[in-house]
Amino acid sequence: MSEKIKGFCLQGKEKIYPNSGVSVTSNTAVIDMEIPELKEGEILAKTLYTGICGSDNSASIGKANFDWVQRPRVIGHEFSAEVLELGPGDHGDVKVGDVFTPLAMLGCQNEECPACSVAKWNLCPQKQIIGFHRNGGFGQRVVLESDRVVPLMEGLTPAQGALVEPLSIITNALYNKCDIKPGQDVIVTGCGIIGLMSAEVARASGARVAVTGIAHDRDIRLKKAKERGFITLEVSPENTMTSQLQKGVTDVNGVPFGSNGKVDLLIECSGVPAVLTEAIDVVRPEGDICVIATYGQDVSINATHLTRTSMNMRGSMGSCRDDYMSAMKLMVTGVFPAEHYTNLYDFEDVTRAFEDSIKAQNMKAVVKMN
Repeated sequence: MSEKIKGFCLQGKEKIYPNSGVSVTSNTAVIDMEIPELKEGEILAKTLYTGICGSDNSASIGKANFDWVQRPRVIGHEFSAEVLELGPGDHGDVKVGDVFTPLAMLGCQNEECPACSVAKWNLCPQKQIIGFHRNGGFGQRVVLESDRVVPLMEGLTPAQGALVEPLSIITNALYNKCDIKPGQDVIVTGCGIIGLMSAEVARASGARVAVTGIAHDRDIRLKKAKERGFITLEVSPENTMTSQLQKGVTDVNGVPFGSNGKVDLLIECSGVPAVLTEAIDVVRPEGDICVIATYGQDVSINATHLTRTSMNMRGSMGSCRDDYMSAMKLMVTGVFPAEHYTNLYDFEDVTRAFEDSIKAQNMKAVVKMN
């Protein structure tokens, strides 16, 4: 197939510091792509809308925990697309014209695999992530396995479809990993889209929620959180989350948040090692910590305190098909207001979308690909 299309491609892996004066997109370029012949079980799709994930940003600026991504690579795993062509083989119910979002993670599907045998492809040691292991949604066309296809639920727009995957990560974490109950006080560390999705889903579960951010987040991300009625905490080394909770935090009605400086559940979405280290100081005995973020280095934890308080700390990796269905239902029913958090860009502005996203100058960048 000789058709040429454009794609936003990760090329280098030099470590870039966002405020160093070096362009944060130096490792990337818009390129012409050749569409390969379809193999057994593959489909060709036209990408519609693609979201920029924090992991795309991390790979773009050369963070150590994304060194494993082979370059060059057209990135992107949060997207909606329309099926254009079916390759050889059986594709089940998938047909030309279907509008879908893909499962980001595809497992080995070996019946002896402990994860794949129970449909937990996200936990398969051999999983293949679209946009990292093969070209993804920042190409104007994408070739992928039909096994990944999740048709968009009726009532969901293609633009909303680009947010299904990140929201599915939250539905997996909060519904399957957290013992969240109505009336609990929950703190979400980090006010990127994963943090604010966590805040929305936690509140929908009956919790009262506070969201943390830094001074740079004050006018955009913390502002968005405040507009949605969340308690916001601007933290710094001089004004830590721990100290603010100990001094006393109240909600908009003046009701104290937490008890004696402790909360019931902390959801860690910042990816900052010091924040995870601090987390166990602000959670009550037998409370919960859910870790969604990943880190570029080892994180020090006071394990003895963890034991002596009978605290629960659980990680949550990715999502599977059931979580996608839960996420779509939350958007279709208006529980998660996607439009409040979406910043739309045309493909011609994809580089600026990445610049804004890496510098935290938007909430959730979604690119119209065609």
